[in-house]
Amino acid sequence: MKENDSAIPASKQQKLLWRLLGFAAPYKQQLLFALAIAVLSSVLIPLRPRLIKYGIDNYIVKNDFSGLLYLSAGIVVLIVLHGVMQYMLSIYMQRVGQRILFDIRQRVFNHIYTLPTRYFDTTPVGRLVTRVTNDVEALNELFTSGVVMIISDALVLVWIVVFMITINWKLALVTVMVVPVLLYAAVLFRAKVRTVYGKIRVEIARMNSFLGEYVNGMQTVQLFNRQQAQSRRFDAINQKHTELQIQSITYYAVFFPVVELLSSVAICLVLFYSVGLSGQHEISAGTLIAFVIYAEMFFRPIRDLTEKYNTLQSAVTASERIFEVLDEA
Repeated sequence: MKENDSAIPASKQQKLLWRLLGFAAPYKQQLLFALAIAVLSSVLIPLRPRLIKYGIDNYIVKNDFSGLLYLSAGIVVLIVLHGVMQYMLSIYMQRVGQRILFDIRQRVFNHIYTLPTRYFDTTPVGRLVTRVTNDVEALNELFTSGVVMIISDALVLVWIVVFMITINWKLALVTVMVVPVLLYAAVLFRAKVRTVYGKIRVEIARMNSFLGEYVNGMQTVQLFNRQQAQSRRFDAINQKHTELQIQSITYYAVFFPVVELLSSVAICLVLFYSVGLSGQHEISAGTLIAFVIYAEMFFRPIRDLTEKYNTLQSAVTASERIFEVLDEA
């Protein structure tokens, strides 16, 4: 791995991801089934506020206890159904994901023993072990939940917007007014995280290279009594890697509160705008409560998608190292 590459270019990231997803091709039918479950599950989440609105406006306001009881039972059924779907999706994707990882690990191992002897003279054994174990394991979350859940979160966002528009398009516009600010923050966050992950990638490469040289040359190091000097070199690399990891954590620690703040701003905008609409009798109590729930719910998938970006970055970095071995003639 070249240590002077601070970050993988976006075009190369896309190629690596598409090539990586090629390992999932034999399990296309299983993945389509999981995707179908995710699609059905995504509509159940934003459906609940719509039912709550209906219950308030049609049963609570009119003191219709029997109707409210039936609606409450329906909401409980939806919650249970959503829980069952999430359980099925989690178990199913874990099984499919582990099979894909098995195939990748076997493919890398089978390719290693076909390489010429000269390759092993210049490549530390520890680096090859890392490719088969740690790097393949870094793809775990991508295949067990990442791809399907990214699609699911995107669909949840779409359904939330659809339900808000069908209830009250004016309040829907008010709710999404903060989205441009959120998009700007997300783009800025993505750029910062991508840069720091590129630097982390360089430090990991330096660390692997140093450990390979140090372990292989242990007799020479001990012969010339250079243990302390080598320890200081490793300490410097380790310290830099730790600082970069803390920096990446700091970006997440700043971005997530920003998302929560924008969610609160959206709720406040809905409440202030509702004052004028209630005076004109254009909004009901159920609509107001539903939009407060939707405003809070709208930002959860965005936060989850941001976390999935971390998963994608880790997978891209690991896949580049894996494909370096697989591309070796």
